[in-house]
Amino acid sequence: MFETLFQKYPSFRRIPAILCMAIIFKISSMTSAELEGLPHVWDKLAHTCEYATLAGCYAMLWTRAKWSTKAWLKILIIAGLALAYGCTDEFHQSFVEGRSCDAHDLIADTLGGFIGSSVYFVICKILNKFDPLPVEENTAQK
Repeated sequence: MFETLFQKYPSFRRIPAILCMAIIFKISSMTSAELEGLPHVWDKLAHTCEYATLAGCYAMLWTRAKWSTKAWLKILIIAGLALAYGCTDEFHQSFVEGRSCDAHDLIADTLGGFIGSSVYFVICKILNKFDPLPVEENTAQK
């Protein structure tokens, strides 16, 4: 769906990841008092979902054609990026009142990175099967 837009304006591929990182940063800036209404039981699930979304945004940095080769490497890179951003997020939280660093959050962030990038890969595979890539994109891959 967005491939034609991204082909015309390649720099637009970065916008979803930047927006997602900004939203995560904003949520991390909230004090524990501001987050009091949210159930803490689901904290790790929330981290996993946030970073799965971020991973999907990172995955958009590659074209659909590029996802057909060495997808496992792209999934590892994205999970590493999710872990790296998770580290900066946890460090940032250590300065927010009532919040702290948590290694379990980093595990949830990395898991979200694996899940989000894997789901994106499966979606690309399905789209490539039912909606073949344009000819110029197929030849650029080879």
